[in-house]
Amino acid sequence: MTTPAAKPSASKASVHPLPLSSTLHDLALLRASDLDFAALLPPSSPSTSPDTEGTHTDDADVEKSVQRSLDFSREARAALKLLHTDAVEKQGARVDGLREKLEDVVKGLDGRDD
Repeated sequence: MTTPAAKPSASKASVHPLPLSSTLHDLALLRASDLDFAALLPPSSPSTSPDTEGTHTDDADVEKSVQRSLDFSREARAALKLLHTDAVEKQGARVDGLREKLEDVVKGLDGRDD
């Protein structure tokens, strides 16, 4: 039997969409990037009398913005994970090996034997 203070299992941690540690890390990276978020937002016109249709449109815009934000967060996390692995170096070495083989093939087709 588990207690409420027990650490969540790995499966529960992977299901949680915004774990606190990842969120804090993302916020720290954004803060360090000196990015002006106001410059990224489209200019908005203040609404003087909100009507139900305008509110519905605003809700749809907010949902779209939230979805874009979640997509960006996922992509940024994936890029950061890739940065801290050697996958890029492995693929680079693989590409270099293939390039060498192709250069040998071209030399063979040209009839040169360097």
